[in-house]
Amino acid sequence: MTDTPESIVTHAYDHIGEWYLQWVTSQHSPRQRYTQQLLATIQQQQQQQQHPSAPSILELGCGPGVPIVQMLLEHGAQVTANDISPQQIAMARARCPGATLIAGDMTTVLTFNDASFDGVISFYALFHLPRAKLKAMLTKIHGWLKPGGVFVLNLATLDEEEIHGEFFGYGMFWSSFGVEANRAMLEEVGFKVLQLEVLKAGDGKLAEDDPDFDAEFMWVMARKREESCCLTVGEV
Repeated sequence: MTDTPESIVTHAYDHIGEWYLQWVTSQHSPRQRYTQQLLATIQQQQQQQQHPSAPSILELGCGPGVPIVQMLLEHGAQVTANDISPQQIAMARARCPGATLIAGDMTTVLTFNDASFDGVISFYALFHLPRAKLKAMLTKIHGWLKPGGVFVLNLATLDEEEIHGEFFGYGMFWSSFGVEANRAMLEEVGFKVLQLEVLKAGDGKLAEDDPDFDAEFMWVMARKREESCCLTVGEV
């Protein structure tokens, strides 16, 4: 049987649980900063609309629940999170019992009503999808967000349909468009890009044996377009 991208990714993350947990908790990454910006932007929007409430947040690719699910729960958010790996979800459930956790391929197992979430987060996950599936996934995310909802994510910057490599000793699959194609796709789906930056992993200071050595990612904060929304925070 031929391995599919989904089975390759699931197998790897199911088998690297403790290694990945140690790595992700020690890794220097902009993910916390972007999560803080998402929470602050949602709070500002709620204050402007005069209906403060606990934000509903979806994380795609939550891994073992740290650092982002824990961070969201600590800020009082109602959190739903997904990961393709049942093992990663089990680890997240042990650490984040207050979240709703769903295992499986995000492109097939997730079904939510339109306008279900104030925010969606996806770090280090969307580039594991075959890129032919990316626009459809972004369209789903757009639909799940409330008008004016915030989306923070990172994507790879290479223009490669299939990238096969090794991650903590296991085969891994990645797929990506280039920066401008990714940005254009987000805008075509209906997002307004508020912030975009391209950064070297670990500020370019990672050791050669680090899984992200010499990797580069584009980091994005975007908003679901809404005619009445007047936020201008960080627009570029």
